[in-house]
Amino acid sequence: MTKDKVGSFKPGSVTRIRLKNFLTYHEVEFKPGPRLNLVCGPNGTGKSTILNAMCLGLGGEPKMLGRADDCREFISHGKDKALIEIEVQPFPEKTTHIFRRKIERHKGSARGRGRGASTFYLNSEQTTGKEIQKIVSEQYHISVDNLCTFLPQDRVGSFSSFNPQQLLEETEKSLSASQHLFKTHQKLVELEAELNLGGNTTEALKKKLKNLEADFVNIEREKVRMEERQNALEQIQLLQKKILWLKYDEQREHCLTLKQSKDNAKTQLAEARRSLAPLEQESAEHKSQVERLKSRFGRVDDEAKASKMLCKKQSDKFQKHTQDLDEDLITLQTLEEEARKAERLLADGKKELQRLEESLQSKQDTDEIKAELRESDQEIRTAVGPLRSRKREYDRAHTNLKQANDSIRLHENALRRINDAKTARRNQVFTQFPNLRRVAKFIEENREKFRRPVWGPVACEIDTKTMNAAAYLEQHVANHVFKGFVVECKEDWVDLYHMVRNGLKLPINITTVPQGRLEQIERMYSDEKYKKLRQEHGIVGYLDESFIAPDPIMQALRNEGSVHKVLVGNDKTQESLDKRNLLDHLSKAEDGSSRPKPCCIFSSNGNKSYKYTSTVSRYSNSTSLRVDDVNRARFLEAGIDDSRKRKGETELDQATKNASQLTGQIEDIQKELDNAVMLHQEAKARHDAIKSRYDTVVKLKSKVNRQRKRVEQLNERVSADNTAEKDKLVQHIKNRVKCTISALEAHAEGHRGLLEATVKTAGIRLNETLADVEHRAIQDQLREAKKEFERLENAERKAKNELAHAKSVMNATLAKCTSFAPLKDDNDNPLPLKARLEALPVDTVDEAMAALEEAEVKANTIDDNPDVMMQYEKLKYEIVAAKDELANLESSKEGRLQEIRNMQEPWETALENSIQKVNTLFASYMSELGCAGEIVLKRGINPSESKDSNESLIAKFEQWGVEIQVKFREKSKMSVLSAQRHSGGERAVSTIMYLMSLQELMVSPFRCVDEINQGLDERNERLVFKRIVKNSTRPPERNIATNHSGQYFLITPKLLPNLCDMEKEGVTVHIITNGPFTFDDPLDWNPEHFVEQRKNSTEEKREDSNFEITNNSNAKERPKRKKRRVS
Repeated sequence: MTKDKVGSFKPGSVTRIRLKNFLTYHEVEFKPGPRLNLVCGPNGTGKSTILNAMCLGLGGEPKMLGRADDCREFISHGKDKALIEIEVQPFPEKTTHIFRRKIERHKGSARGRGRGASTFYLNSEQTTGKEIQKIVSEQYHISVDNLCTFLPQDRVGSFSSFNPQQLLEETEKSLSASQHLFKTHQKLVELEAELNLGGNTTEALKKKLKNLEADFVNIEREKVRMEERQNALEQIQLLQKKILWLKYDEQREHCLTLKQSKDNAKTQLAEARRSLAPLEQESAEHKSQVERLKSRFGRVDDEAKASKMLCKKQSDKFQKHTQDLDEDLITLQTLEEEARKAERLLADGKKELQRLEESLQSKQDTDEIKAELRESDQEIRTAVGPLRSRKREYDRAHTNLKQANDSIRLHENALRRINDAKTARRNQVFTQFPNLRRVAKFIEENREKFRRPVWGPVACEIDTKTMNAAAYLEQHVANHVFKGFVVECKEDWVDLYHMVRNGLKLPINITTVPQGRLEQIERMYSDEKYKKLRQEHGIVGYLDESFIAPDPIMQALRNEGSVHKVLVGNDKTQESLDKRNLLDHLSKAEDGSSRPKPCCIFSSNGNKSYKYTSTVSRYSNSTSLRVDDVNRARFLEAGIDDSRKRKGETELDQATKNASQLTGQIEDIQKELDNAVMLHQEAKARHDAIKSRYDTVVKLKSKVNRQRKRVEQLNERVSADNTAEKDKLVQHIKNRVKCTISALEAHAEGHRGLLEATVKTAGIRLNETLADVEHRAIQDQLREAKKEFERLENAERKAKNELAHAKSVMNATLAKCTSFAPLKDDNDNPLPLKARLEALPVDTVDEAMAALEEAEVKANTIDDNPDVMMQYEKLKYEIVAAKDELANLESSKEGRLQEIRNMQEPWETALENSIQKVNTLFASYMSELGCAGEIVLKRGINPSESKDSNESLIAKFEQWGVEIQVKFREKSKMSVLSAQRHSGGERAVSTIMYLMSLQELMVSPFRCVDEINQGLDERNERLVFKRIVKNSTRPPERNIATNHSGQYFLITPKLLPNLCDMEKEGVTVHIITNGPFTFDDPLDWNPEHFVEQRKNSTEEKREDSNFEITNNSNAKERPKRKKRRVS
């Protein structure tokens, strides 16, 4: 393709991009081509970074990209500044614009969105972001905020979720350089809103005018009776005016009646106000009297309280003196009794002293007993030495035995743990996933909180039959399933989820198996075919037969991993896969259907195992094969170490022998210890007997000494003289008696005062009660009078309001009368209308309404007039007067209506033409894919508007939208594209075809789409890519180099092999090799050398016959087996 067919850069196209310290790039420069630019590379290398740089470099905000809100987040890690430099193609004979944006990490507020962190430059001169945006949008018509022209990776999902109104807005923005369609649409929405905000003040006059026009239409049909109809119409007008004035007269009479009612209410209110004053004065006097009595009662009550306190005080004194007097009398009696008791005790003490002295003389001497004690102590010390020695030996041997037994238990537990595969597996699982240990422990401690059993983690509940089975199961089932838990009811699911997520703040995967029941399953293959697979191809069984698990766990694995549909084979199976086309046999449907079945099978080849997965495209019915190496099991394997087990058994045997030897030693030491204990106990018994005799003699001596002292004390008490004490006590008793009598006299005086005060308070309380009763009666009268006053006051207020309302209505009617049927001119002179109205033979509104109805009936009974046009022109002037009444009121609304009509027609026409073009292209493109599609313009209708004369309905402009309707299967119906109805691949296909349909109509010099081809199957991806290339590389029109669809940036992590049209000169491919495993020096990359190596490798593979032909409809070549290690 020549350069003339490729074309040159359109003004506004990006010719150069330079980045420094921006995300994954340290420093790089891109030079895109003028047409289709394919940016390819592995994930994480920086493909989307190019689009991010274009958006930010052209003045866009980070939120447009959907991945960050702060532009400082785009600075490379560990760097303080980032630089974006974008050069665009200028207009002919215009200056080239180079936009630069410098982002500094330490500028701008810490809590803001980095607005102050950016500095903008235009051709090396500092400027503002708004100025950059103005140049980009107004001069070059670039809209980085429009998803139809700029669709970054993180906003792809936003496009498919647009409602029809949002999609129309984005489409309108992209269809004109000045965004005329979009701005006109917005203006129409504003005008319609202003129009709807207006009131309905002209509706009554419109209705009246409508009736007159209907009358005129009828008159047009009645030529012969024209004059009669004209008179009837004039009569109708006069009656209508007469009715207005009659209504005014009735309202005036009603106002006079209301005024009389108001005056009467005012008079009654004044009389009530005068009768209210004496009652208020009398109530105040009674209230004052009650207050005085209450004050007097308070003073007398205080006197009574004082007398009561005096009585209580004297009563307390009397009680105290009485108690003291009783105590003194008791003390006097006690002195006499103690003297007699001391004499008795002295006689008894002397007898006891004599008895103790005689008993002491009969006992052995203490010195002799002490000598015996010393001999006994020496005997005990002689026996204690051997006893302590044997005790130490026994304790030492017993401690060694205990240590030996502990060692036995430790080794037994260690062997038990080694032999317990489930425990080993749990430890391995918990070691790899520490959070699971916390969750499992929490469930074990809180099992009583759940309604049914809780199982898990799933990996800990499985017992695989072979090592290969463990590896197969780990390869096939997702890790999150093994780390998950199984419950048997929805209530336990909710409780467990909230306990772990909210309580432990940990993630958890939960599967529900209702009632923990194992459901019936339907195998992938019939019994006959399965038997043949076992006999001829070495199939061992299904994957769910290779392990043992509780029913809830088994059902969960069937639900989550479909383990009951996976076959397990051996080396013979691998041979059948390689040489006998076993996969084709497995994919063939048994019911005769032409659509192949997906399948999954494990096979082995010596020490290696493989997983074959065959999937079927939902569109083309073609099959694709994936082969994975099977790695060694990580956590389903029990992990028993034979060397550790043998070592543990040896140590257990040695510990058991040591314990047996120590047991024999302990028995010998125990016998020696028993003999030493017996000798020590005999010596101790003799010592205790001697010590007891010694203690008896010592205690007896102590008793004799204590008794002598007691006898001496009793002699002193008996010989003591207490006469003076008795005389003092008698005198004290006399004084107590005098104080008691004095207290009784004071109490009697206080009691008399209390009686007098009580009598006074009773009289005052009685007077107060009587005064209060009279005051309440006056209050009741006053309350009733006030209620009556309030009623009259409300009545007067109501009468005033009614009169004011009636006056308002009357004045409004009068204003209407003087406007519609004036009886006097400006100089107050009667007009002819007054005489005509007075001449009418009606005096009431009812009579006028009856006459009006009669005139209308008469007018409506006139025949048609054949000279319609002549009569129409004649009668049109007769209704001008009525229309003038509405002219001023409708001028503003009519102006807006006319403005809407003037704008709507060209806008609607242009929009319909554009949507029709897009629809035609979209339908064609979808048809190429074997699908159907349609772009529908949805109009809004305002139900509140109706047809007025020949005016069309007013559109509800804010409800206008665009719907993408698609159909992907022949038997299905056309439906609106939505995330709820269509898959991700279907939405991606529809979206990119819609963008392709818009491409020729767009004014933006470039468009960007990031990874929109992800989720497409191979067939659709090839067709979509072919359409993108065709639309984006179409030759310029009219031999003008820049008259083409502009630049197109397609970002993708991969491209299918053998894509068509890649050789076109309009396609520029950018391979991103930015990453830790790429060349240190980009110049080391030699494309020619790579292509040559690839060709040689392909030839070698063909010679080795490592390719076979698949049996699908496309008959494409595929590798016999490709191995990919799964991390």
